[in-house]
Amino acid sequence: MSAAQTLYNAQCSNNDHKAQITNYCACIDCLRPLCPECIQEHYQFHVQAKTPAAIQSILNTRTNCERKIGKAVEQLKKEYEQYDIQYFFNPDEILNQEISRMNEAKQQMIEIIHLFFKQIENLLETKVKENLLKVKNIGGIFQRIQTVIEQLEILRNNLLTSPDPFSHFHKACRLDVKSLLDRYKSDLKKSIKSKELDPINVHIDEHKLFNLKNELSKIIIIQTTDHEEAGDNVSVLSKNKDQSINYSVQGVYAQQTNNPQGGPPHFQQKPSKQQMSSLGDNDEPQYGAISNQDFQISRPNYFVGQHKFLHFIINKANVMKICNLETKQWMTFEIDYEVPEFHRSIVAPNGDIYITGGLIDYKDNRKEPIVRRYTLDGKMQQIGQLSNPRSSHSMVYCNQAIYILCGYQEHRKMSYSLEKYNFHTQKMELCAPCKTPANSPACCVFNDRYIYKFGGYDQNGWNLLIIERYDTHENKWQHIDPEISQQESSKFQTMYQCSSCVQINKNNIYVFGGYDNDDKGVSFSFLLKIDDKHTIHQVNNKPLLYPEGFWNNQVIIHDHKLFVLQNIEVDGNQIDEFNRSLLCFDGQGWNELQYQISN
Repeated sequence: MSAAQTLYNAQCSNNDHKAQITNYCACIDCLRPLCPECIQEHYQFHVQAKTPAAIQSILNTRTNCERKIGKAVEQLKKEYEQYDIQYFFNPDEILNQEISRMNEAKQQMIEIIHLFFKQIENLLETKVKENLLKVKNIGGIFQRIQTVIEQLEILRNNLLTSPDPFSHFHKACRLDVKSLLDRYKSDLKKSIKSKELDPINVHIDEHKLFNLKNELSKIIIIQTTDHEEAGDNVSVLSKNKDQSINYSVQGVYAQQTNNPQGGPPHFQQKPSKQQMSSLGDNDEPQYGAISNQDFQISRPNYFVGQHKFLHFIINKANVMKICNLETKQWMTFEIDYEVPEFHRSIVAPNGDIYITGGLIDYKDNRKEPIVRRYTLDGKMQQIGQLSNPRSSHSMVYCNQAIYILCGYQEHRKMSYSLEKYNFHTQKMELCAPCKTPANSPACCVFNDRYIYKFGGYDQNGWNLLIIERYDTHENKWQHIDPEISQQESSKFQTMYQCSSCVQINKNNIYVFGGYDNDDKGVSFSFLLKIDDKHTIHQVNNKPLLYPEGFWNNQVIIHDHKLFVLQNIEVDGNQIDEFNRSLLCFDGQGWNELQYQISN
């Protein structure tokens, strides 16, 4: 008898069940074989322990373990064969690449300096011309003075050469030189004063010119990346950072929005009120008995068709997993496309899944340009092409369009770009670029018009404390500077990368989860209230059950509840590629749901 048959025919160790082993819990704290009668009891164990279950069939467990080992072997080979060569044995490539980036920055600075001096030259020319026009208006006075000078020169010549000088003596003796000078001096002063002639000179601050060198050293900084950190860049199980951009040179487009040395910026605070209510400030907010209307979920159901599900796609595989909200089952689909790492996907209200971006070549840093649509009948279609191929971006559905924004572009640049796939025209369209580029920001739609963008991380890997809003009607971006009370500000932390967010009622967007600057998961949450102003409130009053982020951060509203797939951490700061935790929020608190696995 084979090992496989022995495993399937093994009996449950619980003699009361008298059933064969059919499933296995792959949770690191369990690693336990289960029979059908054990499963529900084991689910309850995890619910009470507040830990995620990982119950799968024997076949799926074996497949997943084999894939995990295969991934490890593949990545170790890549580390040995490619990574070491790229970073240690090919210095010319690194030099050419980084010098090219510095030359781009230098060219940008030269263009800025050229434009500045051109503007100064134009201003100087304008000033000179203005004075010239004023001088022309008083030219008559200068002509009269010149005429008098010529007459006096003739008189002087006649005194010296005329045989009859007496008549000339008479004119010279009667000449009142002082009165003549005073008269023309007065005329000149009055005329010049009335025309307001401006003396013109160019002042050059030699001290600041010398200090320009110091300022340049702040723009371009050569940094050394730790080999251990760099190794994580190509790890298939790395937490969440897309390292397809090189952090070693900080370009001129660097945003000074979150400096770990200088501290993060702060939102504007409202004056505190002594009579401020403490409702919602419970020690155990997820189980608080007080009803909080701010968290009431009144937005309509997301899906309009028969399909109602959440999904995720396994990186570098042809496998998609579907969590059916109607049948309460997990299902696995094979798809005709090997999805790259750091891709993004989103499901539309009709159940079609859209897949974009991802890193398809580490060495050349190439991104996936094709936009694909997958339907649950198994069809995979190429429907468009990104103008700016990218990875670690965000996707949002709004009014018959899929919006794709931010992330890493090719050539190791962060992307300001926003583009959309229009369902009506079935074409890609470029939109106005955002104000601050970000990787893995949380994005959601508000009132079927605005797209709100929260946090993400910058080109140096630091979280951004930034909120922006895009108006889909006006094609314009706006920076949002929300108010926050002193009481709430004391609890507020920052924005995070790989967070999730969704509009839950008329005035509130719920933001939760993510990763901090050290790639540690957070359970932090808050509400952004939107009326005639923006206000952050209910800070951390409804945190997540588990501190983690979201690679698949689309939130689905169904039956007045929120559903979202949270990452599962395994083996110390690594993510389980093959499983997600299904979370549900009912307006009162979060719960983890355990759906059956369909073979």
